[in-house]
Amino acid sequence: MELTPEQLQELKDTLSGIGAYLPENKAPYIWDTFNHIRNENEPRPCLCGSSGGHWKRAVDFLHDYIKNK
Repeated sequence: MELTPEQLQELKDTLSGIGAYLPENKAPYIWDTFNHIRNENEPRPCLCGSSGGHWKRAVDFLHDYIKNK
């Protein structure tokens, strides 16, 4: 699914503030947007270290989405 221009800007703004550490208060937004764009309903992983690969996959996907817009 596509994001509106406003949603795309919000995503850009959010991702620009995320580095190696995913702030806990941004996690639901990141995961929900990841699912929305893919039209999926994958359960949100926990924020523990063992779930880092899932979060990296989501953030990388979102960065790629922005690059292609």
